[in-house]
Amino acid sequence: MESIEEIHKHIAELSFAIGVQLDVLKALEKRRSDARRTLNSRLDPMARLPVEIASEIFIRCTPNSPSMVFTEEPLRFLHVCQLWRGIAVSCPSLWASIQLNQVRPKSPDFDKACWDWFERARALPLSLCLHEGVHHSLTAWLKHFGRQIAHLELHVSDESQLHPVKAQGPFPVLQRMKICHSNNLGDSESESSDIAILLAAPSLVECTFHSVRYLYANDSKGSRMTHASLRHLRLGTPSPNSCSFNSSMILLRLKLPALETLHLTNLDISTAALTSFFAASGSASSLQALHMAISPLRYTTYRHGGWRLSTNLLNSFRSLGALRKLELFNGLETDYIALFRVLRAQDFLPSLQHLLIHGVFGKPSNWKLVLDTIVARGGGTEGSLRSVKVISTTVPKKTDLPLRILTHLRKLVKEEGMSIYVGSRSRNFV
Repeated sequence: MESIEEIHKHIAELSFAIGVQLDVLKALEKRRSDARRTLNSRLDPMARLPVEIASEIFIRCTPNSPSMVFTEEPLRFLHVCQLWRGIAVSCPSLWASIQLNQVRPKSPDFDKACWDWFERARALPLSLCLHEGVHHSLTAWLKHFGRQIAHLELHVSDESQLHPVKAQGPFPVLQRMKICHSNNLGDSESESSDIAILLAAPSLVECTFHSVRYLYANDSKGSRMTHASLRHLRLGTPSPNSCSFNSSMILLRLKLPALETLHLTNLDISTAALTSFFAASGSASSLQALHMAISPLRYTTYRHGGWRLSTNLLNSFRSLGALRKLELFNGLETDYIALFRVLRAQDFLPSLQHLLIHGVFGKPSNWKLVLDTIVARGGGTEGSLRSVKVISTTVPKKTDLPLRILTHLRKLVKEEGMSIYVGSRSRNFV
């Protein structure tokens, strides 16, 4: 019978032999894996492509605003094979944009995943879309990568969700920004947070504030803050059922000398205040396009009064010598007739080339004035209108539109190449 010492020795010998065989097995498995990788690399069409072309294919397969979902591109590329992972990681453009629909981390790895995502973008400008603000755990990477953010879109339900963004500035390369306030939640205390973020982006070119509700907007005659590079500004929400409230009040706090396009979907400041903004910003030499709803929508405040095209506002239009495009909505018939009367003069908005009017026209004499004005400002000469669209919510009668003038307008369309639409939503009488 074997002694206990001999049994221990035999077990040790067997363990050693098993270890040797396991090493042999691991070596064989590695050789098999290498052989499979070699076979796949020869069969996989991606492996036969230059890295630049493979990267371009990955980019075209990725949404413009990808989400952090492992079953969607670009994260899915990381889990196909080692080759695809290498291509994806080496392509910074795949990681330069992200949309976070639920920014509250679901796991401890969420914050690290955000860091890894943007680190793969290296030094490229970043595009970031956040819903429901910025969770406190993400402020660190927002501060770290803030200097790379070129496009920022925020969807918030109250002003407090803007505080982390405001605190992590500046954003020196930010060029496009969109802030959307929730349609069905509380009002912002003031416009100060929006302005603070705007001023923290000195290179900002395009800015949109959607569904803003400045319940306690500051309408005092305080000093204006200047943003020297902003060229395109959109305020309010185009839907009549939106909750925009005092959205234009932000203009009382700003001076925008480079502004080229102004889109006001709810003019809820007085015409005198708008005129003051034009004068303070020096818009006469820069503003090229103005889109404006000139009557109050559902949530408009009435404390200022004067939404109509008063003489004050028409006189302010006279200073807009560079204006090339004018779009007006929701005005009364008397508003538009006042405009068409002064528009007949060539020195009123001398650079105007595109005109869109949407409202109500009922009187035959007013239709004749509209047509006469188009004839007077058309014709292909310098400073003449190139496109005109006058849409009435009421259908004009044929007798309201003199045939002689219609014939002249059709001649302008045919011979001068003008684009003219006069009528209802469904019918162009020209």
